[in-house]
Amino acid sequence: MKNVRLPRRPAAALALVLAAATPAFPAGRPSLTVYTRDLGLVRETRTLDLAGARDTVRLTDVPERLDFPSVRLVLGEGTRVTRLAYRWDVAGGDAFIESAAGRRVRVASRGDRVTEGTLLAADGSWLVVRADDGSLSTLARGAVEEVRLAAPPASLTLRPTLEAAVEGARRGKAEAELSYLTGGLSWSAEHTLVRRGEDAAVWSAAVTVENTTGRDFTDAELKLVAGEPRRETPMVPPMPRGMVMEMAAEAKAAPDLSEQSFSEYHLYTLGRPATLRDRERQSFTLLDPRAVKVTPRYVYRGGDPRGVMAQMDVRNTREDGLGVPLPGGRVRIYEADPAGALQFVGETSIRHTPEGEKLTLEMGVAFDLAAERKELYNRRITDREREVAVEVRLRNRKKTDATILVQESVGGDVELLKKSHDFIRKDASTLEAAVPVAAGKEVVVSYTARLRY
Repeated sequence: MKNVRLPRRPAAALALVLAAATPAFPAGRPSLTVYTRDLGLVRETRTLDLAGARDTVRLTDVPERLDFPSVRLVLGEGTRVTRLAYRWDVAGGDAFIESAAGRRVRVASRGDRVTEGTLLAADGSWLVVRADDGSLSTLARGAVEEVRLAAPPASLTLRPTLEAAVEGARRGKAEAELSYLTGGLSWSAEHTLVRRGEDAAVWSAAVTVENTTGRDFTDAELKLVAGEPRRETPMVPPMPRGMVMEMAAEAKAAPDLSEQSFSEYHLYTLGRPATLRDRERQSFTLLDPRAVKVTPRYVYRGGDPRGVMAQMDVRNTREDGLGVPLPGGRVRIYEADPAGALQFVGETSIRHTPEGEKLTLEMGVAFDLAAERKELYNRRITDREREVAVEVRLRNRKKTDATILVQESVGGDVELLKKSHDFIRKDASTLEAAVPVAAGKEVVVSYTARLRY
């Protein structure tokens, strides 16, 4: 690629000149720190080819969603950046037309109408063109079919570009440290749980890293942060682009990522260089398969039309087979059918879960457990007091006994006047009773409550 350089000008004049500059390509291995929600921190070394003590260079191959205020460009001692700009003249059709203001254009409109002259102004509705004879034409944007820029300037940026004015440098090549935040980098955890009977399972986990920044990162050092750093302003939304995502790699049997605590978060580091191509997803192993203990449980939330929900409790402890910080993400659950083939039985999501905490996994509706709730009466006692009587019928069509947690939503101050089972106050608005139901049997749960508001 032929290098084009800005002519040397006084520093004040440099701030006004938008002319071609020397490209600077990545040198060395970039470092990527990827967060879970559309945010990445990029650190890389660029080699700049400087013409002398005062020069302007262009750094190409930067993301389309660069967070420009976060950009830091650091050169050697005695060298400083006096001006830094972010440019992308052809980010879209509107940006291209705006960049052509003041230049000669040829505009083709419907009906084979052609207008040539200098583009004076453009907005979402109109183009204003001055012809060679000095006349002005307004062209409706909706009727315009083509805008041709006859002599595009050498400074026109076809890709996202950083332009830096540098002072105090020596002629020749110089190393510069470039860092910035960008949108378009995300990662998520994908957990897999394979049940082995009622109280045993195998847990494994992988992470999926997604790159939609508009550029590739080759042989990068990759780190993933589990946590939610606060941001004062949202990231610039992505520009509409066609996108085809591919799985670039299958998760392997051994873990690819090592974990350690970092500030208020957890940091996962890939043990080898990674190449993240634009508009691509890749999968890396986070947790190799390990046997864990699980506790099945069933919950009926009063009035839930779906019926009894099947859940599993897993303690994140070494004694129960885990004992590692688990990043939040989706958990897919599988179980072997009578022929021994694994079948998908449900999925849920978990939050970032520290070691020592308990996980409750929602699996779906329990087919062989039924529940019917009936409100026997609900009557007003005073303006701030009501009395409610409720009956819940639980039926177990399984071949094994089951314990169903009955949860009733209540508000205000509650006094149980009558009850068939022991209820506890699960939280400020929920009563809960653990009800054993033998295989093939039905149990009736009832209570009468006085509610005060």
